[in-house]
Amino acid sequence: MKNFCFSKFSFVRDKVIKNGELNADIKKNIIPIGKHEYNVILTTTIEKDDMNIELVAEAQFLYESEDYSREESIINTNTVAIMFPFIRSQVTLLTSQPGMAPIILPPINTQKLK
Repeated sequence: MKNFCFSKFSFVRDKVIKNGELNADIKKNIIPIGKHEYNVILTTTIEKDDMNIELVAEAQFLYESEDYSREESIINTNTVAIMFPFIRSQVTLLTSQPGMAPIILPPINTQKLK
């Protein structure tokens, strides 16, 4: 992984945040940018009646191996697994504010993410 960054993040909230269910969604977009090189964009949205978070993380990955037969599968799962801890941390930092409990996203199964 190289050049990781959060290209966008927004956090909109009411003055009072109530406990309750939230909807979280992660979408990935993998764009080939060269031979065995990819730009990976993960867009995370978290919504509740009293708050909304949108977070876009981007990174470039270079796949180097003696065997390129599993490249697509590895890029599809491992890039997300590498980037997701940074997203979890950023969400927790954004929501660690007075008047609300921080949101800590659970680990995800990157093989099931489309």
